[in-house]
Amino acid sequence: MSTAAAAASPARPRSLLRWAPWVALLAVAVAALVIGAQRHEPHRSLRQETMSLAGRVRCPVCQGETVAESQTPESVAIRQEIRGELRAGERPGAILAGLAAAYGPGILEKPQARGADLLLWVLPAAAAAAGVAGLATAFGVWRRRRRSGPASRADRDLVAGVLTERDGP
Repeated sequence: MSTAAAAASPARPRSLLRWAPWVALLAVAVAALVIGAQRHEPHRSLRQETMSLAGRVRCPVCQGETVAESQTPESVAIRQEIRGELRAGERPGAILAGLAAAYGPGILEKPQARGADLLLWVLPAAAAAAGVAGLATAFGVWRRRRRSGPASRADRDLVAGVLTERDGP
């Protein structure tokens, strides 16, 4: 093993240890997101499930109301459609997709994360991650620049000269 390789090996573990807290923080954040995304709800009645889905659908004729809140004939019909599909064993995601296909994607309170709509959910998170990575890189560069070594004799003379001028003869 060469002397250059021997000298470089102790620095590498220190460099890796410096990133260990950030890697651990990232792992905890990912785990929390995964666990939070998997909501385990107790079994609900058909009416509760119907109203839950109806709360995720906008009333097609009302302003600012969901199908669960509205009593218009259109909202009542959509609730009955949801109840019938749930009774038939249809999955909630498929029911919402069917309503979006029939009425347009604007009927959903929260757009489904598919296709171009997925960008609405992914881009802000990606931008935040890129910003954090950029800041971490910038701080690392600034930190390395700050550790430039001891001051040279010329630097010390320059500082002494400025202090002498400021304080007077």
